[in-house]
Amino acid sequence: MVCLADKLSGIIGHQEVIRTLKNALQRNRVAHAYLFMGPPGIGKQTVARAYAGALLCQQPQAGDACGGCRSCRQMAGGNHPDFYRLAPGGSTLKIEQIRELQGRVQYKPYQSQRQVFVVEQAEAMTPEAANCFLKTLEEPAGQAVFILLSDRPYALLPTVLSRCQQLQFRPLSNREVAAGLVSLGGLDSQRAAQLAPLAGGSMSRALRLAGEGDRWPLRTKVLELVQQLAQINQSGALALAEQLAEDRNQAADFLEILSWWWRDILVYRYTGQPNKLVNQDRLADIEEQSRRYDPRVIAAILEAIQQARRRIQANANTRLTLEVLMLKIHSYGGNLNGSNSSWSSL
Repeated sequence: MVCLADKLSGIIGHQEVIRTLKNALQRNRVAHAYLFMGPPGIGKQTVARAYAGALLCQQPQAGDACGGCRSCRQMAGGNHPDFYRLAPGGSTLKIEQIRELQGRVQYKPYQSQRQVFVVEQAEAMTPEAANCFLKTLEEPAGQAVFILLSDRPYALLPTVLSRCQQLQFRPLSNREVAAGLVSLGGLDSQRAAQLAPLAGGSMSRALRLAGEGDRWPLRTKVLELVQQLAQINQSGALALAEQLAEDRNQAADFLEILSWWWRDILVYRYTGQPNKLVNQDRLADIEEQSRRYDPRVIAAILEAIQQARRRIQANANTRLTLEVLMLKIHSYGGNLNGSNSSWSSL
């Protein structure tokens, strides 16, 4: 039997998207290509797999997989002959991978009425691969459905975008994340409510946190850094940037955690309401730092972090980007109260 989480009806959040997908299947108006777009880790891949299961199901019910037929069991086991997953080989999706996909499209479905192709990190296609894939979208095979997943849809060719039905995924609310931690992670409601704000709207991150508990090493490192911000020297800032740049994914997580922290300080400075914070378990530190830092300094640091995130998303040099950021934060750290004249223009 298929796990409830493998069906559209068992997914936490994204109900507007799920209604759209169910209606398309019920009305036999399935698009030949979809683009699922939104921040990483918020459920695009989970929904894509569940929708693929519904599309391949032999006895779909109310636009969803039945959960009991042969196709559903094969999807649950990861061995359905008409389901294909394409992911970057290294940092890019190469033209050879797209040509292999095109070869598969030429064949009729082995078992189901359709073939379903899920293309992960679609924005990672090389220019040659993207133009090659465009030909497949321009001349779609009647029995193939493509589901493209992208954290950065603006990096896709406009012609690819125009040939897909675009569905926007948004971060889950804290309430939805907490509900998922209870139903999927087995946590009690109190612990789920404590962890939910730290997930940043991502169910996958929430479940990872549930497994790690309070031992999230990267978050610990970030919070240690901000506590020592006024004392950190330039060589220490550069050393940290070099260490973080070794893992591009870790660098992205680092910047996200860092932005949550400064966001909390600014929010608490103006509202004084703990329930609006992401890092609610560090209220004492946030309260203390909200008194120390001038709001103009906090705003400047947040802008520097967001600029670094945009550059890394655009495939800028990770180490150089982080070095610049760390040196900026170091310089801001010496002017905690905004007394330096350089803040007068902010």
